[in-house]
Amino acid sequence: MPNRAVHAAGAAFTIGAVSAIQEIQEKGEISWRPLADAWLAGKLGSLPDMLEPATSPRHRQFFHSAAFAAALGYSGYRLYQWKPESVEGQLLKWLLSVAVGAYLTHLAMDLLFSRSGLPVVGKL
Repeated sequence: MPNRAVHAAGAAFTIGAVSAIQEIQEKGEISWRPLADAWLAGKLGSLPDMLEPATSPRHRQFFHSAAFAAALGYSGYRLYQWKPESVEGQLLKWLLSVAVGAYLTHLAMDLLFSRSGLPVVGKL
């Protein structure tokens, strides 16, 4: 099962790479943004374990579930479609986008690299 450092590295690498690819596709070059995205994703990579601490291999409940991942994925899709006009809205979109990506990366790593996988719904 991945530990905190592995989740941080996985989130940083995944979100930083996605951000860099998106910048290349949209602008043809890479700025500082993928580094900032990777840094923040690394800090948020263990967010699910903060909500449901890993006290045992079977600690995964609702916030580690496939149902929550699906809801979060849909929320991320709607967030991606949002076009904020204010600087504050753009900052909020950035923060939430990186948080959603880091959270989903954590769940994907738990699904792929642990024996117990993810519950469908889990306990609330």
